[in-house]
Amino acid sequence: VMASEDHRFLSSSLYSSGVLVAWDPAPFSSNLSQWYNHTDYPIFIQYQRYRRLHPQQPFYILHPRFEWQLWQRIQDNMAEPIQKNPPSSGLLGTILMMSLCEVVHVYEFLPSRRKTELCHYFQRFYDAACTLGAYHPLLYEKNLVKRMNQGSDRDIYVHGRVTLPGFSAMNCTAKAVQEH
Repeated sequence: VMASEDHRFLSSSLYSSGVLVAWDPAPFSSNLSQWYNHTDYPIFIQYQRYRRLHPQQPFYILHPRFEWQLWQRIQDNMAEPIQKNPPSSGLLGTILMMSLCEVVHVYEFLPSRRKTELCHYFQRFYDAACTLGAYHPLLYEKNLVKRMNQGSDRDIYVHGRVTLPGFSAMNCTAKAVQEH
């Protein structure tokens, strides 16, 4: 979104309020310096331009280690090895919200009966791979989110809504896991 002129990142009112968070995938084994000097998209240039236009707006860049720590948590919860591709922006955003909120409702991450092949909110691009996963480990992400869901299967099927606990409300002790 930041790199494409189509989205008017620097001028659109869509991005002129709230808290912004940017990220750019880094190779699994790269260090911070390597990533900074070889990002996939020009996020640092756009970040600097945006900060000049909106110096008071909260705007953060995720450390690339965050993505790979999340990938590792996904891998730790799967029986088979998964390909080392970064998690989706949908899961990254969900995890960020779980760190800030006591309860997070996520819509259409797990497809409802209204299943669509629409890939992103910001473009009219349709592809089944966006639901099932091609580059991102989406199938594994969805399995993990389904396991964490505290809502009903009906909520998922009818409303496309998953209810997740915030990390402050989550209990991962062995006793709590056995009780579920």
